[in-house]
Amino acid sequence: MFGFIRPVKSELRVREADRFQQVYCGLCHAIRARYGRFYTLFLSYDMTFYALVTGSDQADTPPPCRKRCDAHPLTRRPCAAPDDALARAADVSVLLTYHKFRDSLADEKGAKRALAWLLCRLGRRGYKRARERLPAADREIIAALDDLQQLERERCDSMDRAADASARMAAAVVPRTGDDRERVLRQMFYHVGRWVYLLDAAQDVAEDLAQDNYNPVVLRYGLKTPELKEIREPLERTLERSLADICMAYDLLDIGRDADLVRNIIFLGMPLVTKQVLDGTYQTNGGWGKHGSL
Repeated sequence: MFGFIRPVKSELRVREADRFQQVYCGLCHAIRARYGRFYTLFLSYDMTFYALVTGSDQADTPPPCRKRCDAHPLTRRPCAAPDDALARAADVSVLLTYHKFRDSLADEKGAKRALAWLLCRLGRRGYKRARERLPAADREIIAALDDLQQLERERCDSMDRAADASARMAAAVVPRTGDDRERVLRQMFYHVGRWVYLLDAAQDVAEDLAQDNYNPVVLRYGLKTPELKEIREPLERTLERSLADICMAYDLLDIGRDADLVRNIIFLGMPLVTKQVLDGTYQTNGGWGKHGSL
C-alpha cells in the first residue's frame, strides 16, 4: 500500500491520536520481531489502518508498553501491546511489500529495476516466512498481480479492470473466519484497494506521462498533460463510489475498540486525501518530513 490512509489529526481526541501512533509503533516492533529490521523500512499508515480494523472486534484495548527502537534508541516510547492483529498485520505487510518489489521488477527499467531486483533479493527470506503463514492469501495476490501485469502489457485503458486486480490483492489478506465479518471486511478492503490504486494512478500522472509508464487514468481519458482539472469530476465520482462502499462496510462491522479512530480515517481522512490528490496539494505524512509523523 501507499500511505494514503491516515486520520485527520485535528479531528482526533488526544487519546485517539496517541493510540494511532502506538499501533504504528507496535506494528513496527511486530515486523522487526517476526522478520527483522529490513521490512520495518516499509512500514506504512495503510498497514496501521489494517491492524486497527482487523483488531477492532476485540472488546478491550490492552495498556501500551514502552520500548526503544532504532528511530528512538535513547528513550522508551509507548507502543501497542503485541496481539494477534499486529502479528497478522506484520505478516500481511511483508507479503504485500514483497509483491510490490516484484511488480516494480517487472515494470521498471534501468536503475529502478536494479533497485527492485536488490529489494527482492534482500526481502525474499522474509517473504518465504510470510508465505508459509498466509499461503492462501499469497496465492490470491500472485493471481491478481499476474492479471494486473497482463493488463499493463496490453496497455488496457479500463480503470475498473486495472483497479479490480489491485482490489483483489487487498481483499485477499482479510482474515479467513468464514463468517459475516469476513464478508464485510473483504468488501471493505476490496474497495480500499480499488481506491488506493486509482488514487495512486492519479497522483502519478505527471511522472507516468513523462516516462511513458502504464497509467489507466492517462489512457482512459487520453491525457496529454498532467493537468487533472478537466477530468476531476468523473474521476472523483469513481473514487467516491469506493469510499461509499467502505463507509457502508464500516457501518456493518461490529466494532469493539478503536471505533472513533477508524471512523475518522474512513469518513474524514480518506475523503480529504482524495481531494488533496485531485487538486495537487497532497503531501506525504501531511507535509512532515519525519517518518511516521502524523
